[in-house]
Amino acid sequence: MFLMNDKKNNINKSLEKFPLVSVVVPTYNHSSYISDCLKSITSQDYPNIELIVINDGSTDKTDEVIKKFISETDFEIKYTTKKNEGVGKTMSLGLKQASGEYFCELCSDDLLPPTSISRRVEYMEAHKSADVVFGRIRAIDAQGVLIEPSGDKEKPGFDSELHTFEEFVQNKAIITFHTGMSRTSALREVGGFDEDFYTEDTYIRYLLVVFKEVAFLDEPVVDYRHHGTNISKGKPFWMRSEKILSFEKLLSRVEEISEKVELRNIIKEQLFSELLKYLKIGFKVGEKRMALAIRLKKALGLRPLSLKANYYRLKLASYNKESGV
Repeated sequence: MFLMNDKKNNINKSLEKFPLVSVVVPTYNHSSYISDCLKSITSQDYPNIELIVINDGSTDKTDEVIKKFISETDFEIKYTTKKNEGVGKTMSLGLKQASGEYFCELCSDDLLPPTSISRRVEYMEAHKSADVVFGRIRAIDAQGVLIEPSGDKEKPGFDSELHTFEEFVQNKAIITFHTGMSRTSALREVGGFDEDFYTEDTYIRYLLVVFKEVAFLDEPVVDYRHHGTNISKGKPFWMRSEKILSFEKLLSRVEEISEKVELRNIIKEQLFSELLKYLKIGFKVGEKRMALAIRLKKALGLRPLSLKANYYRLKLASYNKESGV
């Protein structure tokens, strides 16, 4: 018994120089991919990882596959099952459970390259002022085979070193949340994952880039799997609503800060633009009249003299769909 305790103490001492990293894996009906996902985490070259897996009410064999994986590994895994509520609430639970100094998410159909955790921790330890670092993704197909980038079509990193909200919304900065590693304290300070959202990443990215210092590691840290059931595939119409809500909530936050006048104006511009996009698509797909009217009122409130907004006002007057198609 003494030898076992002594060995455990030695292991704990050796881990002290490696900050604990909490990796949260939200999963829903990914029985085909979850095992490979978890293996990519347990195979990392970084020795101090807290792995938290949350099953968001899967109806396939995901639970069975996870339990089998846990039974066949010595890696300690915190596993929770719950009813289906969406990734936002799932990640909120994951953040509550996390005890690491650093925090990151891995979607259950994606993979981590072997040095993903260690490279991001190394960066954060060398840049103490950074609250979060984002990296690149590599595309893989459904079988996990790397999809070669298309040369000049590959997105650049940050065009400047400022990493501002304006750069982000102008597509001058790559901020893919799933590539990020944050100081856990920073995530909690901005309020964590807002449970009003079904998705987890849209609003939290805006909060981080506005209120925290964002950095970029110019190398791939996540293998993103392309397949037929990706949640964002085709950018579903409801995601427009989530983006609108993100800008509305962000505007409310920055309105309390008197010196952020320029930032408020940029957010208003983005909100107005998203409202018009919602109206354009909404009329096309046959969205409910009430939903369109609500967004139109908000758009006119921001720009009452806008020609486009008033065009949609006239269009709504002759719009008879009380329910969507």
